[in-house]
Amino acid sequence: MNIIDSHMHVGLNGLSSRGVIKYLDKRKIDYCWLLTWEEVNPGPWHYQSLPVEKVYEAHLQYPSRVVPFYAPDPHKSDAATQLENWYKKGIRGCGELKATLNWESNEVKLLLQAAEKLKMPVVFHMEEDDSCCLPYSDAIFDRLLSAALNTKKGIYRIPRKLLELIVNNYAPLKSRMKSYFFPGYMLDFASLEMTLRNYPGIRFIAHGPMFWKYLSADASNDRKELYPRGSVHGEGVIWRLLKEYPYLYADISGYSGLNSLTRDPESTKKFLSLFENKILYGTDNLIKGQMEFLNSLGLSKSIYNKIYGENACGIISVS
Repeated sequence: MNIIDSHMHVGLNGLSSRGVIKYLDKRKIDYCWLLTWEEVNPGPWHYQSLPVEKVYEAHLQYPSRVVPFYAPDPHKSDAATQLENWYKKGIRGCGELKATLNWESNEVKLLLQAAEKLKMPVVFHMEEDDSCCLPYSDAIFDRLLSAALNTKKGIYRIPRKLLELIVNNYAPLKSRMKSYFFPGYMLDFASLEMTLRNYPGIRFIAHGPMFWKYLSADASNDRKELYPRGSVHGEGVIWRLLKEYPYLYADISGYSGLNSLTRDPESTKKFLSLFENKILYGTDNLIKGQMEFLNSLGLSKSIYNKIYGENACGIISVS
């Protein structure tokens, strides 16, 4: 059985192409899907350029270990042409599609038409819109926030109550904080469902905090609850979509996937057993936790084989 990490990046969390291979070797993973992240005019929200050139370079270095993906930002007027050009060079899938657009936008439709023509799977990231806080660049201020929030420099997603507590108790912060609106990525479920109907020739692989948040039927519409905890109560919308649309899949990568799996192990066993043909193993460079937790669930060998590799092989076969 091949073990495949279906959601990896070169350059994310400090992993070079060689670092990716070392990780694969250490975990006895046969190969990975290496994805891009491209935004041509990013706003102040967190964004890290993960260009197709680096992905392709890694593929050329390690052709038997890296399956290259590329999702051009649909805002680019030539996005469909770029996808086709890279396909001719050997790109095998479209991903990670992580655009500040709705599925029903003309820009996204043009890109999906190209992906369908090329018979490419599409890995996409869903994330709700939000109001966020951006600290001004200041070394002392950054250290203070890092200590207070135990996070890294850059954009801070701060729960409103915690933010108010910090600001109200440290006056200088009042003059150093500014807010902005993040429009979200690949919204929403209604337009996603319409897209699944309109592009039956594409195998879509879902990922991201908005998708996994709605594992539970009682998922809150509160934008601040990005990673809900606690028991799963009832079947959220993603259960229905996975049941009704044969070419919708999901990868369990990133903190969003790991959080949803670990919040209610019994519900997770039911979910993974029901959708054993739809779930792909992946990490999104968060390489600690997923495999250990999955292995602790005591699923059948058949289910593990599908999640760890067979489902991904069914989407992209690698000789």
